[in-house]
Amino acid sequence: MQEIVTAVVGAIALIIVALVERDRRASNNRWEENKADHNYVVEKIETLGKSLGRSIDKTNNSLERVENKLDTHIRDHAVGDL
Repeated sequence: MQEIVTAVVGAIALIIVALVERDRRASNNRWEENKADHNYVVEKIETLGKSLGRSIDKTNNSLERVENKLDTHIRDHAVGDL
């Protein structure tokens, strides 16, 4: 008896899910939501890309400045201009 009740409940749940999914797929609103979600993700990726580019530029500038300071310091030691 328990198996029959379980099978009936499972069948009813499957039918309900199928009906909800059918209505969701038939809705034009789904495409609008998908487009809005896509635009949001693209915007966030572009924002992250821009900030990453600025971070890389800052790092490169800092690295060049440190390298120049090190080169000058080593050169000063080599020629005895300390």
